[in-house]
Amino acid sequence: MLGLSPTAAAEFSFFVAIPTMLGATAYSAYKARNDITADGMAMVAVGFFAAFICALVVVKAVIGFISRRGLMPFAYYRIGLGVLIFALLAAGFGRG
Repeated sequence: MLGLSPTAAAEFSFFVAIPTMLGATAYSAYKARNDITADGMAMVAVGFFAAFICALVVVKAVIGFISRRGLMPFAYYRIGLGVLIFALLAAGFGRG
């Protein structure tokens, strides 16, 4: 709507997500502050590093995909997934 390219819009959405993810991580760490040991911190550091590397690879791939094909495949995927979830819920799946 603002005339941005699909690539710029996708990059912007990833940048907007960073403060939200940092806030959620900080809140989770604060809640678990009494349960985290030195060994636990080492595991958190390894997990953080692995997630960071995976995120870089995936974001680069998604940006590349969007720059080549645009946002329409993503829109079709979201619509199809929404219809599938709605149909499953209407059929009674997901009720405990």
